[in-house]
Amino acid sequence: MEGTAAHSTPHVANWVNLLAEALPPSPVSEFLEEREAAIFSFLVTALLAFFAVRISRKLKMIPGRAQAAAEQIVEAIDGLVCGIMGPRGRTYTPFVGSLFLYIVVTNLYGLIPLQNSSTGYLTTTAPLAISVFFYVQAVAIARNGFFGYLYHLAGSPKSVVEWIFVPLNFPLHLMGEFTKPISLMFRLYGNVMAGHVLVAVFLQIGVEVMKPTPIPIGAPLHLPFLFLEILIGVIQAFVFALLSTVYISVMLPHDPAAHSGGSAERAAGHEAHAHG
Repeated sequence: MEGTAAHSTPHVANWVNLLAEALPPSPVSEFLEEREAAIFSFLVTALLAFFAVRISRKLKMIPGRAQAAAEQIVEAIDGLVCGIMGPRGRTYTPFVGSLFLYIVVTNLYGLIPLQNSSTGYLTTTAPLAISVFFYVQAVAIARNGFFGYLYHLAGSPKSVVEWIFVPLNFPLHLMGEFTKPISLMFRLYGNVMAGHVLVAVFLQIGVEVMKPTPIPIGAPLHLPFLFLEILIGVIQAFVFALLSTVYISVMLPHDPAAHSGGSAERAAGHEAHAHG
């Protein structure tokens, strides 16, 4: 564990900052210190791209283990999105799924020795949250039209009383849209960074405990928190994806047929079965 000027909080050392400290002051060492989050983000992105390309090139009717696992993940994400938005949610599954996979892999990648999670930096969580914000607004304008989008932000008033409250509702809804990415950003960052600090502190305590002994390793006091980090990493990725789905769903046109389509189909099926 170490704490440098670049890291005002305790953290577990990784190969990037160890290399930066081992090198003499130079543009390379400065680049490593300033772009640590970007480096680990690139590694995770490259890792995901590698497995995606590898699996997609060997698709089979009878899937192997890797393809079966990938299909189960895609089905789970699609079930989450469509469970909230109905059948129309499948359009947004690729976006939500990309967010979930990137965040969960990044969170867990940081548990590998000498690696780090870029989601423990605001420079990563902020762009993720901002991308959700702009995606949601773009979807809302595309599906509602520009004036329909403004009408939605005004609270979709129908009665005279509701129109009277438009000057109050519109700025409140507008502020709500801007607070959503802030909430996403700090929730993910705070939970991941808190886990990093917790592991680093107990790792340091374990080292201090073993100093009086001739044993050259620290007591593994941090191990229970690694399992907690796995749980938190998965949960935070799920929460981010879930909230993103809800934000998209809220901005879509209210179409009862889209939500009741499954029920209508089931009802028609039962009726046909009864007549048959």
